[in-house]
Amino acid sequence: MRDAGREPIRLLTISREYGAGGSELGLLLGEKLGWLVIDHELVRRLAARLSCDEGDVVAMDEHAPSFLERLAAVATVTAPESRVHSSPWTTDPDCVAAAAREVLLEAAKNPPVIIVGHGGNCLFRGRPDVLRVRVVARFDLRVQRVARRTGAPAQRAAADVRRRDADRQQYLQRYYKTDMNEPCSYDVQINTGTISLESAARLVLGLIGAEALSH
Repeated sequence: MRDAGREPIRLLTISREYGAGGSELGLLLGEKLGWLVIDHELVRRLAARLSCDEGDVVAMDEHAPSFLERLAAVATVTAPESRVHSSPWTTDPDCVAAAAREVLLEAAKNPPVIIVGHGGNCLFRGRPDVLRVRVVARFDLRVQRVARRTGAPAQRAAADVRRRDADRQQYLQRYYKTDMNEPCSYDVQINTGTISLESAARLVLGLIGAEALSH
């Protein structure tokens, strides 16, 4: 538990390894707490903000641009006004990341709220009312979950897990200069390979309730 005298928790960030169940935990906590959950909802808000299709946002979501993608973005955009009218956002992950940051900052102005992924643990680390949770699980277990959820063969699921983990690591490094595996970037880490989502939710609720009861 954090020091007494701190503000009650009104903002919860959930960082997650791919396939560890972070999104599911966010939804479960949102239901139990009655808090807004910003996860897949972020895609809709970004698409509206950037005037593009949700599928285009999904392709760039939590993705740092490669060297070739940065070259493509420069080649595509020749003038500032063309960015507004020709909507080249789908080739520019930097624009998507900047817009995501704006959307999250706006959402956090009206707590309580749960934010899943997108560097929320870094973006809000200075807030006194935040609890930063990380959700992890063994690689092989996460592969099994992804294969079961998507119907993909185990080999493809494993490649997908590696790619998504790498994307999220690069995302945090590029936009927040933070290592995903830095333990002090989180207040609590939960292994869903040994702790069920229901138990994980009770743990987080206990931390939030304990904070609230101390004020």
